[in-house]
Amino acid sequence: MNSLKKSIFINASLDKVWGLLADVRRYPEWIDGVKETERMGEIVEGKGLCWRESCELGRQHIEAEHEMMVWEPMRHAVIQSKLPMNGVMKRTHDFQPVSDGVQVAIEVAWDLGIAGMILGEQKVRDILEQSFETTLANWKELAEKV
Repeated sequence: MNSLKKSIFINASLDKVWGLLADVRRYPEWIDGVKETERMGEIVEGKGLCWRESCELGRQHIEAEHEMMVWEPMRHAVIQSKLPMNGVMKRTHDFQPVSDGVQVAIEVAWDLGIAGMILGEQKVRDILEQSFETTLANWKELAEKV
């Protein structure tokens, strides 16, 4: 499985930073490539929340399904994703409040299955790394708005 790890300081309250992660309906506002989200099932927040995303990544249209696997409010969250062509992705988020904001550590691990073999792992890694950087910058900008 391939992975990327990043950490970002966000000069905003933990409530605000966590709130953006918790509200999947707002993902198109800040997650690179996400065009539309739709919650599935009865759960609207927390462990067991499931949702679909319609995305554009590297000029490719992707439909994905996600589930919040771990939910420790204001501390830790893990999202498991089912991707096309037998692909999977796992995103782990750890939140650490500091004196003037929040330090967020994120690890993204993936196996794109058949799509990874077709596209080539290095190309996929480059696309995901750029998308990851854009997403973190967007998250920071949105959370830090007054």
